[in-house]
Amino acid sequence: MAVIKISKYRKPLLVGLAFSILGVAMANLAFNGQILQLPTSSYAGLSILVASLILWIGVAPDWPSILCILCLGVLPEVGFNKALAISFGSPIFAFLLFTFIVTYALNQTCFLRRVTAWVLNHPLAQNSPWRFIVLFMTTIFVLSWCLSPTVIFMFVFPLYEEICAQFGWQKGDRQAALVLIALCIAISIGTAMTPINHVFALTALNLYANMTEQVITHTAYMSFMMPTGLVLYLILLTSLKWVFRLDLTTVKLGKVQSLQELPPVNRRERLIVAGFVGMILMWLLPEMLSGMLPGVARFFKGMGLAFPPMLIVVLFAVLQEEGKALLDVPHALAKGVHWQSMLLVGATLALGSVLALPEMQIVALLQQYLTPFVLGMSPLMIVAFLLVWTGVQTNFTSNLVTVTMVTTFTLTIYQAQPELGIHLAVVCCLIGFMSSLAFSTPPAMPYVAISVGSGWANSRLVLACGLWMLFWGIVTALWIGYPLGSVFL
Repeated sequence: MAVIKISKYRKPLLVGLAFSILGVAMANLAFNGQILQLPTSSYAGLSILVASLILWIGVAPDWPSILCILCLGVLPEVGFNKALAISFGSPIFAFLLFTFIVTYALNQTCFLRRVTAWVLNHPLAQNSPWRFIVLFMTTIFVLSWCLSPTVIFMFVFPLYEEICAQFGWQKGDRQAALVLIALCIAISIGTAMTPINHVFALTALNLYANMTEQVITHTAYMSFMMPTGLVLYLILLTSLKWVFRLDLTTVKLGKVQSLQELPPVNRRERLIVAGFVGMILMWLLPEMLSGMLPGVARFFKGMGLAFPPMLIVVLFAVLQEEGKALLDVPHALAKGVHWQSMLLVGATLALGSVLALPEMQIVALLQQYLTPFVLGMSPLMIVAFLLVWTGVQTNFTSNLVTVTMVTTFTLTIYQAQPELGIHLAVVCCLIGFMSSLAFSTPPAMPYVAISVGSGWANSRLVLACGLWMLFWGIVTALWIGYPLGSVFL
């Protein structure tokens, strides 16, 4: 008897399921129904989230992203103009687009191959493939302590692709996907460990300070979040080898001949590298010059993340070397931009913004139904519940929405019931920590969407690895971060 392979029908079934969910939601919206006794727009928003996740994880990142934005535009609280403005018109979308273009110009030089040659041919890396991967990841992990996570990812992503080329890895290879997923997780953990240049932890600290008039310093936060994050990073490295089963037996780290026969550095390469470094410095200036030149720092901070790459793109298009522009913009748009990733980023940005709108009433509904549930728990169970809530929501919606919602909810119920028995300051810090651990689905962070959309990592493997590390993130926060914080704060 012939065996019917279910996998053959998996995508059509998932597409049918997603469209059924959307169809019911749109009909409910049109006829002002009351499914599950939810407001029509709330039900529609949650349905769009569920249907989009089904399609992104099980089908594809591209056309489901367009469908997501179309459905958001149908909502009366949003409209198509606003849906387009908060997706493709978002500053984050512009930042990623122009950073891709600048990175493409850098890729047209031999600079990344020179860096890769130095790294691969270094004695420390030559010892073993595992040592090389650990050193590479740890460097990015440490840099993420004080750099914006998306900025550091956009810096390292082209270097990752060059390393994959040298290792002989192709898009779709499991080993290449695992390394990229581990990089994303390492960046998230590093981001969670400090409030330096990291908006999610800072938001939690600011909400706590505004409500209680007590300030949690950066040093106090880091005193127990740093050890917690270091333990979680060690779990990531252990999991990479023994759980995710990263196989490096086929990787040969011997001297790469193609990397030793590179042409000499020319003026064109120097100019492009200088522009790329200048872009990085402009991102860092608000922090570097805040004390010495506050006016300059304030200017660059006010311009936002998209200003530096846009400026560099214009300079590269205008400056010429040997009668040829440093950058062919039309060619860069066609060849240098991961458009699947950009569509996914636009959709996830819009989805996160819409779900947070007060008019959607989703935040209010969560708070309304969860408050009685939480008040009946023991102190440790309350902390565990808040950590699980933060970790799950931040991996499926916006980080900023998550940290704002959960921190505000915690502060509100604590004010109403001070005898809850929880250490409020530590819990708020842990919410900031957990809201940064976003790596399981494309909506979690723009660089997760880029990883999936680029073809190097598939969404199912991202979800599996991400949920595993999210579990350990909750465990370490509860059993290491909370006890340590209770001692230090």
